[in-house]
Amino acid sequence: MRYVIVSLLLFGLATMVSAQAIDTDHQTADDSTGIRNTILPIVFFLPETGLAFGVTGITTFRFAGESADSRPSQFIYSAAYTLKNQFLFYIPYELYKREGRERYMGEIGFYKYFYNFYGIGDKSTADQLENYDVLFPRVDFSYARSDIDNVYAGIGFKYDHFDITRIDSAGILETTRPIGSDGGQKLNLLLSLTYDNRDNIISSSQGIFAELIYQRSLNFLLSDFDYHKYSLDIRGYIPIRKNLVLATQLYAATASSGAPFFDLPYFGTPTIARGYSDRRYINPHIWSLQTELRYPIAGRFSGASFVSSSLVPPGFLDLGQLSSRWSYGLGIRYEFDRKEKTRFRIDFAYGDTFNFYLTANEAF
Repeated sequence: MRYVIVSLLLFGLATMVSAQAIDTDHQTADDSTGIRNTILPIVFFLPETGLAFGVTGITTFRFAGESADSRPSQFIYSAAYTLKNQFLFYIPYELYKREGRERYMGEIGFYKYFYNFYGIGDKSTADQLENYDVLFPRVDFSYARSDIDNVYAGIGFKYDHFDITRIDSAGILETTRPIGSDGGQKLNLLLSLTYDNRDNIISSSQGIFAELIYQRSLNFLLSDFDYHKYSLDIRGYIPIRKNLVLATQLYAATASSGAPFFDLPYFGTPTIARGYSDRRYINPHIWSLQTELRYPIAGRFSGASFVSSSLVPPGFLDLGQLSSRWSYGLGIRYEFDRKEKTRFRIDFAYGDTFNFYLTANEAF
């Protein structure tokens, strides 16, 4: 469990500073392309990392010629260093042009870090936990275009060069030797079909988002693996009354045989099944349903109460007689840009254990 006192103190200080910066920006920006920046220092402690510190930030803007009510483009950037010589740097982005009819989306990152591994499947247990060290660059990119209102068709790729630098010699990675236990290079072709009529892509209060993504590893071109993946992400937002929103998400994913263990579907993230430890369940097939009620608190602060139920089936449609993995929690959001609804998010959640999340924007 993260020790969060320092993070919370820095969060309070940063929100006061960012509020002043954003207010000044609104006074001086007189066109739709005004760039808005907010930076937040972060500090955390994990037994595996020791003390860690870094910075995270958000840049929101519109390209020249885009109208003020068009979809905003956004970069989220984070960098962190731990006293055990681990390093994370990543920039996910979502860019919109032609009044939102063209979307560029992806991530550029470099990781020298560790991940959890509990084994694969529904029968994995907490006492099997081991941490393994990794070193890899990441480049993800996709381009989607809408020629029919709210419908996008896209193409792209996902690339990781996954170097596993340390494993436990007596752990289950060594004893079970799943595909990818020696690391390897992944290059997946991506095809997507998306329907999106949300009122705001950063913090939605009404509308529907539905996306089907197909990935195929290009083993004839740079990839060390041969497999395919599907993922389905459906989200709905219902305004109950002013500033009170009921949000629901269904997420499902499946991977074929041949997929490396580090690219199998999993849950236990800041967005899927919050409350479960990172990568608590890894499996060729997962389902997760979560819903949350979002409500105002005071001023720029709002809250969320959420619950999720997740399944780890033996086959993608073999959903009978499975035990649900439940999690639940509460969160606080600080809206530092009221125009774009850009927010920092703190969530406290319980699944297999208590977990804390400090990140940008809503979980879904």
